[in-house]
Amino acid sequence: MFDSAFPIGSFNYSSAVEEAYARGINVIEFIKAVYKNVIIRGDLVMAKLAFTNPEQADKILYASKVTKELREMSVNMGRSIVYLNLCEEKFFEKVKKGESPGTYPVVMARLCKCLKIDEKDCLEGIAYSELSQMVFSAIRLGAIDFIQGQKLMLELSYEEESEFAPFNPLQDILSKLHENREPKVFMS
Repeated sequence: MFDSAFPIGSFNYSSAVEEAYARGINVIEFIKAVYKNVIIRGDLVMAKLAFTNPEQADKILYASKVTKELREMSVNMGRSIVYLNLCEEKFFEKVKKGESPGTYPVVMARLCKCLKIDEKDCLEGIAYSELSQMVFSAIRLGAIDFIQGQKLMLELSYEEESEFAPFNPLQDILSKLHENREPKVFMS
C-alpha cells in the first residue's frame, strides 16, 4: 500500500522535482531537502497526530501546503485512498462529505490504524512512499539514473520528529512556477 503501484495516482506527481530539473537545480539535493524539511518535519508529524486526532492533523497539514499543486496532490491521493473503501473509518466519511480535505499522510495514517498496522511501520511506509514518488519522478525525467535513485533512497531513512515545522520555500516557489509550465510531464 506504500508502493507506487497502489492505485491512487501518485505517479502523476513529482512534488516540484520536474520544475527543479527544468531549472537546472541539483535534483538529488532538492529531494533531500524536501524529504527532511517537508516530509519528515511536516507530513509525518501530522500523520502521527492523525492516529489520535485526524481532523486537526488534516486541517493543519492542508494549510501547510502553500501552492495549489501541492494541496491538490495531497488531497487527490488521499481522497483516492478513501474511495477505495478498504475499511470502515469515521474520518473517511467526513472526507467523502467534504467536511475534511483528506490529505494523503492523514488518510494513510487512518488506513494504517484501521488495518491495525503499527504506527512506526506506517510512518516509515509513508516516508518511503513520498520519497520514492520523488525519486521515481526524477528517474522518469532522466534527471538521475536508477542506481542514483536507489542510492538516494538507501541514504535517506525515516527519522522521528515531534515538532511540526515544514519549511521549504524553494519547493513552494518551484511548485508555483510549475503551475504555469507547459508542456509538463507531471501535475506537480
